[in-house]
Amino acid sequence: MLEEEVIVPVHTGKLWKNDSFYKTFGEADTKRLKLLHIWENSEEHKGMQAKVKRLTSRDQFVVKTRLHPDFEPVKQKKKNVKHSKKNKRNNEGGKYDPQRSD
Repeated sequence: MLEEEVIVPVHTGKLWKNDSFYKTFGEADTKRLKLLHIWENSEEHKGMQAKVKRLTSRDQFVVKTRLHPDFEPVKQKKKNVKHSKKNKRNNEGGKYDPQRSD
């Protein structure tokens, strides 16, 4: 017998947030279209997405929202610089050198 390798997809995208729950698809879709219309005219909500998803276990529909990953603000990376004590003190005098004659 040959063993089949099962590849599990890794979720790499930005997560969706639940906005609201409805009993019918029509109500949920109306809310989704309303949100998209509001965001279409607003500069501060640029890149927002909305979708309707069916929850079979609860027999409901949920409206989910998120900011598209391309519009996510870029975080600046901090430099991890550790300054040791020897780099902070003044080394102009240096250590005593017996071969050096002043």
